[in-house]
Amino acid sequence: MYQPLSPDKTGPVSRGNGGPGPAQTREWPVTRPTEVANTAVMGGENEYLSSDPKDIGRAVGDNTWELFVSCDAAEALRQQFTHLESRYIALHDLGDTHSRQLLRQLTALGCSAVQRLVIRQQGYGTTLASVEYVSFRAEDGETVCVYSTAVESTPSAQQAVARALLEMSQASVLLLGEMAGQGSANALRTMMQAVHTGGWTCPNLLVLPLGSHAATAAAAQCNQVVQRHGLLVRAAPAPGRPADAWNYIAGFWQKNHMRGRLAPLNPSSELRPLTLDLDPPASGLAPLRSPAFTTAPRTASATALPPELATYLRLVSQMAGVQACCVFDIDQSTALGHAGSGPSAAQMAQQGAALFKAQQLARMSMSLAEPLQEMLLSSERHHQVLRPLPGERTLALHCLFERGKTNQSLIRFQLQKLDTWLQSQQG
Repeated sequence: MYQPLSPDKTGPVSRGNGGPGPAQTREWPVTRPTEVANTAVMGGENEYLSSDPKDIGRAVGDNTWELFVSCDAAEALRQQFTHLESRYIALHDLGDTHSRQLLRQLTALGCSAVQRLVIRQQGYGTTLASVEYVSFRAEDGETVCVYSTAVESTPSAQQAVARALLEMSQASVLLLGEMAGQGSANALRTMMQAVHTGGWTCPNLLVLPLGSHAATAAAAQCNQVVQRHGLLVRAAPAPGRPADAWNYIAGFWQKNHMRGRLAPLNPSSELRPLTLDLDPPASGLAPLRSPAFTTAPRTASATALPPELATYLRLVSQMAGVQACCVFDIDQSTALGHAGSGPSAAQMAQQGAALFKAQQLARMSMSLAEPLQEMLLSSERHHQVLRPLPGERTLALHCLFERGKTNQSLIRFQLQKLDTWLQSQQG
């Protein structure tokens, strides 16, 4: 019990003229606390930071959470998701921004009110990023958050946080907007290269087109591109209303939320950006391995590859895992250029032409009249690729890759980029 302090009552107190006088008792006013602060004993750090151990940050107001960090916002989210083993959905915009609007529409379809996570710098309180999300209760009772990657932050931090949200999610949903011309297809194609980065572990990817042209681009891209091993990619129909969009997202989650996460890629398996010098060196093509690059006469009057094809072959030879590559004439079974260690130029040209002819005979026997298409053959240790060169009726590329250093997805993505460059050089 609180006891007020008591003064000493025995000591005399002198009067004003200095003479002794009768002792007086100094009465101190009684002090009592006006209010008592109650101390709450918390069960641990998680309970202090949040009422739910799975929540990120500390509740500071209605639907607002605050997280103080000593690193950048993207790294902080990665640490939180890893520590809490979070399983969530990320909505990412390609084109116009629709994800935050969709979050507000989901609140009328059974999801929680829109929550805001504010990430601040420790010690200063500076806002680093602000992320919006909603949550819903899945059929198995799990509470699942749906984050929008349209983050309020600086441009560089916004991209870094969006990448972290996509890479570490259990399911990513790409909201593909309507764009003129090939805009939707190009945006989706560029986005799909992100799945080949080392940090991408999200196992499920749903493309949700928001228009007829976007739906065509989504279906074509998802069907033609070989994706990263273990990654599930699906294209949904274009939704007519928010309820349809939510049905597609919720159904996709319910079917695939138990799929295991992707294993991180080795640095040698990442999709390297093709930012190479496209101008041939003045002294000729530098060898990759000895002998790295050789040319063979195409005809009696043409003794070298055209410059754009020579540069194209050099760029192919610098792709990850290339053992040998060759540009050859399908009709004449002759090599025009070769790079790598082996097999030889003549072997690759002859066997490449034989494979194309076998493909043509097989298609004719089945009454299939389409032109030659690429072939990708895989064995225990190698990937073998044959594909006609764009703009060249009789020329083709034959490549041999070491399987342990690359994969089919990387090969196709990089060759598609090189084909685009070659077409631009040919006019």
